[in-house]
Amino acid sequence: MALRIALEKRNQLVLYYGGLAILSLIGMIAIGVRLVYGMSVTSLSSPIAWGMWVAFYIYFIGLSAGSFLLAASIYVFGIYRYEKVGRIALLSALFSLIAGFVFVWIDLGQPWRAWKMFTRWNYTSLLAWEGVAYLFYALVLPIMLWTLMRCDIADLVRHTMGWRQRLYRLLTFGFRCPESESEYQRCHRESLRIVKTLGIIGIVIAIVIRGGTAALFAVVVAKPYWNTALLPVIFLVSALASAAALLTFLYAFFGRKDEDHLAITRGMARLMAILIGVELFLFANELLIGLYGKVPEHLEIYYAIFFGPFPYTFWIGHLLLGAIIPMTLVLLPHTRNSAFWLGLGGLSALIGIVAVRLNFVIPPYVVPVLEGLDHAIHQPRWAYSYFPSFWEWASSIGTIALVVLLFSLAFQFLPIFHEFPERLKSQEGGAVQ
Repeated sequence: MALRIALEKRNQLVLYYGGLAILSLIGMIAIGVRLVYGMSVTSLSSPIAWGMWVAFYIYFIGLSAGSFLLAASIYVFGIYRYEKVGRIALLSALFSLIAGFVFVWIDLGQPWRAWKMFTRWNYTSLLAWEGVAYLFYALVLPIMLWTLMRCDIADLVRHTMGWRQRLYRLLTFGFRCPESESEYQRCHRESLRIVKTLGIIGIVIAIVIRGGTAALFAVVVAKPYWNTALLPVIFLVSALASAAALLTFLYAFFGRKDEDHLAITRGMARLMAILIGVELFLFANELLIGLYGKVPEHLEIYYAIFFGPFPYTFWIGHLLLGAIIPMTLVLLPHTRNSAFWLGLGGLSALIGIVAVRLNFVIPPYVVPVLEGLDHAIHQPRWAYSYFPSFWEWASSIGTIALVVLLFSLAFQFLPIFHEFPERLKSQEGGAVQ
């Protein structure tokens, strides 16, 4: 019986990782086609400069910044009852950052020149400062994650063999394994002090990154839908909402099934619901002000969102999946005490927030800046309509699959939970505080 269960589990893992590997390969081929043939393989046009890739860029950067802010808050403000979700949040932040970098890189007209942002730095450029913030964030994030895991990684060197042992020894960077529970607790306290300091720095950087990303859109005066000082606040709330949804989903289905499992999942789900509610409130304010002001550009964009060529993106994606379903599952008595249903609510919100990003990026482009401009030139590359091409779909799905694959491997082999005290508990039969 045990052998059959083990074989079934192995077959499931083979199918899971094999499917992700195939999708990743397709995505890498699609990115290769884009690099060879340029932006001509996309459905972008002269009036529509940003599409699916930019929507996914702000989606994953939001996931990264939000996950980091939630993780850092746990250690900076001492909310240690949620410490079990801290490493998952930082790991999510790291791989979401990688995904965001890939999407913005392939969207560049000349991606091989991206490094010139640092060699020809312009202090008056908002994007240049954003690049500096990303550089510091990309340093703080992995250091903070390693500091939290270092004691457990060092301990795994003693309890593994073969390639795993070599991998863990490499990841210790020479850090010595704690020999006893007391040494582990001392090491853990020291790690928390370092993480708290890094967290304070990282919180500032993450807010700057999210606010800077919003500012890149907000300063575009030609797009009234973006040109609002409230946008950095909306982006920050939305980032935290998406991160809470991701952590709810991950911890519900992949967290350690102990006495704290439901409480932590429920806490993340409630935070998700609150943040989604705040985001809806901010969206409603923007909508009502735009409608009351009767600014033609605002009205046309809202019409495109609600009743345009893809209304289901808002009504099904944004409203139903991104708000109604997750908030209902958190509020209903029969589902709010079930980690399974709360996890599904988190997954629903994650999918719905993709629609939020698409509705933010694309509709302002399909409405001409000047009336009649969409009929002034009859040429395919002057189209005011947009639907992602095959290569955009393939590269996007493949990039997401690759990031999920790498995250899954890291989640499987890295000590996401406190492995050393759990091992002592099983060996000595004692409780570890």
